[in-house]
Amino acid sequence: MNTPVETVDTVGQMYHLEITCPLGLENVLEQELHSEGLMDTRLGEAQVKLTTDLEGMYKACLWSRVATRVMLPVANFKMESADDLYEGVKAIVWSDHMTAANTIAIDCHGTNHHIRNTQFGSVRAKDAIADYFVALSGERPNVEKVQPDVRISIRIKRDIVTVSIDLSGDSMHRRGYRQQGSMAPLKENLAAGLLLRAGWNRDCGLTQLIDPMCGSGTFLVEAAMMSLDMAPGLRRGYWGFKGWKQHDHRLWQQLMDFAKNRKKDPAELGIRFQGTDREQRAIAASRENIKRAGLVGVIDVSMASFQQHDFVIDQEKPGLVICNPPYGERLGDEMALIALYRQLGEWVVTHVRGWQFMMLTSNEHLARQIPVRPEKSTRVINGGLECRAYRFPLLDGHIKEDAVAQSIMTPGAQMFANRLQKNAKKLKKWVEKNNIECYRVYDADMPEYAVAIDVYQDWAHVQEYKAPKSVDPEKAKQRLFEVVSSIPTALNIAEANVIVKHRQKQTGKAQYEKLDQSNHEIIVKEYGCEFIVNLKDYLDTGLFLDHRPVRKLIQDRANGKRFLNLFCYTASASVHAGEGGARSSLSVDMSNTYTEWARRNIELNEFSERDHKVERADCIEWLRHSTDEFDLIFMDPPTFSNSKKMSEILDIQRDHGELLRLSMARLSKDGELIFSNNYRRFVLDKDIEEEFSVQNITKLSMDPDFERNTKIHQCWILRHRSEG
Repeated sequence: MNTPVETVDTVGQMYHLEITCPLGLENVLEQELHSEGLMDTRLGEAQVKLTTDLEGMYKACLWSRVATRVMLPVANFKMESADDLYEGVKAIVWSDHMTAANTIAIDCHGTNHHIRNTQFGSVRAKDAIADYFVALSGERPNVEKVQPDVRISIRIKRDIVTVSIDLSGDSMHRRGYRQQGSMAPLKENLAAGLLLRAGWNRDCGLTQLIDPMCGSGTFLVEAAMMSLDMAPGLRRGYWGFKGWKQHDHRLWQQLMDFAKNRKKDPAELGIRFQGTDREQRAIAASRENIKRAGLVGVIDVSMASFQQHDFVIDQEKPGLVICNPPYGERLGDEMALIALYRQLGEWVVTHVRGWQFMMLTSNEHLARQIPVRPEKSTRVINGGLECRAYRFPLLDGHIKEDAVAQSIMTPGAQMFANRLQKNAKKLKKWVEKNNIECYRVYDADMPEYAVAIDVYQDWAHVQEYKAPKSVDPEKAKQRLFEVVSSIPTALNIAEANVIVKHRQKQTGKAQYEKLDQSNHEIIVKEYGCEFIVNLKDYLDTGLFLDHRPVRKLIQDRANGKRFLNLFCYTASASVHAGEGGARSSLSVDMSNTYTEWARRNIELNEFSERDHKVERADCIEWLRHSTDEFDLIFMDPPTFSNSKKMSEILDIQRDHGELLRLSMARLSKDGELIFSNNYRRFVLDKDIEEEFSVQNITKLSMDPDFERNTKIHQCWILRHRSEG
């Protein structure tokens, strides 16, 4: 409860207020104040200055939907030392605003050479106020950080200090209907400001509002409160002015009663509010917020994607679609969102033509996926991110009729699409003849578009190579957008089936760490074998496409053989050996993730666990202790590994001699060892060529889809030299 205070006569007194708001919404706030009869205003940065009486101040607090705080500056002075801050605050006539019986809190914003941290500034100001009252009455006010009677703001900008009383007491975006900790990051006053910017207000004449990605329902609740003329401050129990000495309780209560009577009857509203979201948690939060705002029966929300939901739309009446779609925190996320934004743009053009559409996003590349020319955009800050609210009139002349297809592409994207189509056409006969479902269609053919694109059935797997430091990050980002936006048209693949990853060197434990938790798996076929492929969760998919000819070679040579697969990964080579009639196979890898994946691949192809085994072990240590003999061995070790699971660091250039000798010791007299690695500067030890019969089959191990990247791996067949 607020401490009782004496009041002072405020009849005829005028106050010079600073009303803060989200950056970019200053004009909206000013227009809102004018609509309440508060006309003496001046625009500032993220604020509107208002000169008004006590009633006007209360109206600003009660009725402003856009304001963040209502501040009353009480002093402005120059500070050349920390003592100046103390003396300047102490010189204020605090007895005009509070008594020593009041509790206080002090918020300090900004620092300079004299006040190097805000906590020190708060303490110096608190000491000054306490000493003022001790000198006046022998008593001092107590500090209460949560809901003090009087909240004081100290703003330091270079050498100027502004001291204000925070009449709002707490941020005014907190209306009281949304639970703290709600999932939606969009603040209520920002949502209200964007609605007003979009043309929604109590007398706008619009009769329909849809939020197709409503989250916790903030846009819907704010729009309904506007239409019903519900004062946004009506539910707030705490105000900073209630402990202020000049507060007029009777006048405030009169304005509160008037606001309650001003609310319209929902039954007579004639406006439809609809929202959807795919997340159950979001819909649960929105329904709870709607209930707390007293808007049950006014707003309808459903758990569904907007693409599938059957909205009730009256084409004869005007309406507004407004939403805050995801922006994508990581580059791969942004790429995946291209499909969502395109679908959103296609949906509004198809279903609500003639309406207004407003969208908030921090990503201009994603905004370009909307096939409508924006009328204007507003720069705002949301959750610390610089965003833009785009307003799209869904009218002829603004809609790009063919934008969902090629016309949405930039010239760079069109050029890249042409290259993709050319590559796909070149590979088409080979792909169809060999029934190949997974192949590489592009691999940095044009240096400025440094990506690899692999097709997995009707999916596109895009890996961006790490750009040199000389490349402008924004330019690289733009090119990646051009790549992704061109794929659906060029390869006839759905936007949602384009997956993007950033390719960089992986060693040690990082090779096995998950990128995602989607468990997105598909089953693909290759020369009669089936494999589980995961396109999203790991950097690699579970199938190295460049080794396709090597796997076919193993399949052709495996009949009746005992097969050993070292560094087996997901055991795709072992599956091919089994398909080729191998008597047995043993697959060795040190990763839990991949040995389990290997077992699932072997099980998928219905090979018996008794004859086709998987063992988790350090391959080098396993070779040192094994006494088993094999007729066919495949080994594709990593270039480098420092995994803690290994007894020592593996460097393939340095260690391949020992590794090959250990493996050849396990190879039968007439057996073959197929050795491959992807270290581009790898040179085979000459001593190995003297000890064993060595055949370089690198050229033979390349299919047409890797003709442009002949250094993706090197491959040899090793055999024991015949006696004599």
